[in-house]
Amino acid sequence: MKLFSTSFLIILFSSGSIITSFGQSSSSIDSLGQKLNTLPEDTSKVNALNDIAFKLRNNKPDQAFQYASQALAIAEKHHYTYGIADALKIMGTTQHYKGNYGEAIGYFLKSLKIFEELCKTSSNEKSIRAAKKGMASVYNNMGLVYYAQNNNEKAIENYANAMNLKEELGDKAGVASTLSNLGLMYYDMKQYEKAIEYINKALKIHKEFGNQMGVAASYSLLGDVYDVMENFETAMKYFLDALAIHEKLEVKYGIAANLTSIGVAQIHLKKYHEAIETLNNAFDLSKEMGSKEGTSECYQGLSRAYFNLNDFKRAYEYHKLYSETKDSLLNEESSRQIAEMQTKYETEKKEQQIHLLNKEGELQKSEVRRQKIIIWSVVSGLLIVVVLSLFIIKERRKSEKLLLNILPAETAKELKANGKAKAKQYEQVTVMFTDFKGFTTIAEKLSAEELVSELDFLFKKFDEIIYKYPIEKIKTIGDAYMCAGGLPTANNTNAMDVVKAAMEIQEFMQNGLQSTVYGLQLKDNRKQETVDWKLRIGIHTGPVTAGVVGDKKFAYDIWGDTVNTASRMESSGEAGKINISGATYLALKESPLLPLLKGESASGGFAFTHRGKIPAKNKGEIEMYFVEQIV
Repeated sequence: MKLFSTSFLIILFSSGSIITSFGQSSSSIDSLGQKLNTLPEDTSKVNALNDIAFKLRNNKPDQAFQYASQALAIAEKHHYTYGIADALKIMGTTQHYKGNYGEAIGYFLKSLKIFEELCKTSSNEKSIRAAKKGMASVYNNMGLVYYAQNNNEKAIENYANAMNLKEELGDKAGVASTLSNLGLMYYDMKQYEKAIEYINKALKIHKEFGNQMGVAASYSLLGDVYDVMENFETAMKYFLDALAIHEKLEVKYGIAANLTSIGVAQIHLKKYHEAIETLNNAFDLSKEMGSKEGTSECYQGLSRAYFNLNDFKRAYEYHKLYSETKDSLLNEESSRQIAEMQTKYETEKKEQQIHLLNKEGELQKSEVRRQKIIIWSVVSGLLIVVVLSLFIIKERRKSEKLLLNILPAETAKELKANGKAKAKQYEQVTVMFTDFKGFTTIAEKLSAEELVSELDFLFKKFDEIIYKYPIEKIKTIGDAYMCAGGLPTANNTNAMDVVKAAMEIQEFMQNGLQSTVYGLQLKDNRKQETVDWKLRIGIHTGPVTAGVVGDKKFAYDIWGDTVNTASRMESSGEAGKINISGATYLALKESPLLPLLKGESASGGFAFTHRGKIPAKNKGEIEMYFVEQIV
């Protein structure tokens, strides 16, 4: 989930013309509203309705959507194409505020298509310039939606389109909003100094133009960067400066976003009771405006605050609310709709180009007829080429699928591009080892075919479970299974992810073995044998090095003391249990995703049994815990 306090603030001044005083625009809304009834239903009323909708989009997105819808209806009736495009753009902006990303992209693409057509068909320079300005705004806003959807590649593509148009138009103030967006991209890539550089460039332009909305958004962005750099005092200063501007301008979205950021900073400064009060105020504003993303961020912050106050029940309740709203924002259906709309838009664009070519061809029919003989003479050759191409594509897909079964996607991509993949260092990875108790005895009871089939079934089930989480399977060694969370993409939830997967694996081992290939009862012609599969699991968290070994048979592997210690956790554990190290326990304890450390009341939490310091081979004594889920 992207930051509510950044993505929503940038859109405040990227949707259209710059607003220097929201208080003044509020009074102008009343004035325009009074004049609406006196205006004839023509282009002037469309412009007035769009103007009101644009000014309401921050504080009252639902009301803004209604005004823009009225403008759209009148504009369509009078074939006022610019008014149609402008209304659709504003409608998309309101849906972005509400977290309805699929609907937002739909409106933006319709708007973009009309602005592009206006650029091609208009002969008036002023109209072309207005259409290009509209295109730049749409591209910028689509970049923000893709950013919120974690699709950075599409976000950068749209920002680049917006930047090119703004530079072409000499729109220096518009360039500032895109500079802020690029700063946000560097923030995501953890290049914080670069992020500060771009945001300060944008801030300088906003101050130069007297754009208070832009200044406030830049302050908010800087606060977020300093917050993640753990310079909490500086972050708090920027958040408070941004809040003061938004309160002065009466921008509710800005106020809610800044209050959320301040609440999180207060948690970092261990002012937990103050944070709860601040986040509750932010939640009330976000709920009033129907902002799903705003309420989601507040739930997450409240979960962290109560967790630090050892009120684990409330922490868990707020975390569940956070997870539910987050899932509704980033559900697969929404992502699918966006992808389908983008594809449809690009397809229609290509069809339009083909149509223009066909139209031109109508003027040259005699030339086309003459060339038909030549075309048909090469059709047979082209068909052969097409068949060969399809065969090559099919085989390439097979090889790519096989490669992705062996290596992580980004490692495979690097290997194909460069012929090699560089080893990478990860500061926090959680490694899990599993091993079957009494495997030698089990192997004596089964034939080779039966043993391999049973292991194949079990390991496939383990694969199915871990792939629900951002966990990478590393390898199997005989009856041992090894996987790790936190790579190839680093994250701060790897300890939680791996422990959850371990829980599911042990639950399957205890309750789901009736469905194995041969079952628990194995018979031959002589006697009946009982095979008792019991699993030990060991988990440890720490730094590792990861990379590809070999040049004939590639293998993605990890190395380091963390791997060895995880193996010791498994061998020092007990069958049917999950044994974690003190390092993993601390990583779980510090995670805001942990529902409970104590199991007094709620189901779905974790309970820990402290085993004390246990001797481990070649490792000395290590703090160990058994972990189990509270049912």
